[in-house]
Amino acid sequence: MANKDKLLQALLNVLSNAARHAARRIVIEAGMVDGRVVIRVLDDGKGFPDALLPHLFHRFVKGKDGENGLGLAISRAIVERCGGLIRADNQASGGAVISLSFPQSAA
Repeated sequence: MANKDKLLQALLNVLSNAARHAARRIVIEAGMVDGRVVIRVLDDGKGFPDALLPHLFHRFVKGKDGENGLGLAISRAIVERCGGLIRADNQASGGAVISLSFPQSAA
């Protein structure tokens, strides 16, 4: 169970980040993995600098061309309050991927 408006805000923050850094393409995937609801946002941009990955979801941490360093931190707070996890990686083929995963509802 989660607040749909807050989750929408978290997803829009992630999508805004992808739109700012994508070269031409953003892919949104959703499905079930190991009993969890997983949403992945992938882009075909340059990806995240490796040194930035461990700090990406902290407040005021922004990469090149970042805005204020709050969007992904806010997304993390929302996702974690809903019992979920958020993770960022680089794709082997290039570009970034942010994954949000949540426990499946018992209802």
